[in-house]
Amino acid sequence: MVGITSAAKTLLLVVVQDVVLAAIVIAIFLTGVFVLRSAGRRVTYSLSSLGLRRPRNGILRGVGLGVATGLAGILVETVANPISVLVLRHFGYSAKSSIQQPFMQGLEGWVRQSPGVAIPAMIAVVVLFGPAVEELVFRGAIFNGLYRLGALLSSRLRLKRGRGVSFWVAAIVSSSLFALLHLEPVIFLSIFVLALLLCYVFFRTGSILTSFAAHATFNSLAVIVIILDGLRVLNLPV
Repeated sequence: MVGITSAAKTLLLVVVQDVVLAAIVIAIFLTGVFVLRSAGRRVTYSLSSLGLRRPRNGILRGVGLGVATGLAGILVETVANPISVLVLRHFGYSAKSSIQQPFMQGLEGWVRQSPGVAIPAMIAVVVLFGPAVEELVFRGAIFNGLYRLGALLSSRLRLKRGRGVSFWVAAIVSSSLFALLHLEPVIFLSIFVLALLLCYVFFRTGSILTSFAAHATFNSLAVIVIILDGLRVLNLPV
């Protein structure tokens, strides 16, 4: 079981890693814009190309769609995780969570010991900061970049349904990377499906605000469970 101190340090490490990751993505983007402008292309340094803009259907509708998508992701998780457990056990693999569950148990102990510090820290990192950076990287940069590249190639080659194929290739590749990042076979399927949903709402609205709302909603369930169990309000499994 991950200790309280280890859980707190892990949260801090997540913040540092996310800051570095976001900085790398933005640096690569700005460098690419500089190279294109030097080559005479008419491009701007605006980060709107990474999805940092108002959703096409408006902020309220975009956020509402995101929250609904996050709730759908939670429903998918309740079905996908038991299926993953059965499949892993059928093929002789362990279905025990070796990273996520011990980490959540460590956070639960931290909440029990120092709720005034642990609860705001968890909300800030797990619900807000982490999802914001991951959406910038995985949907705004990786998915969006792969989709635009595929759409450009299909346009040059005059392929029928090229944009549709580009969407699915970009969504599957970026979602696979996102699911693998969580380092848990038992939750791979649910995280992969969630990531596909995030790609869809990002594609539909053109804004990471919508996918962020979905991601934050999804993560909120785990945080609520940890807080309630840590405060001994409810005896829920973590």
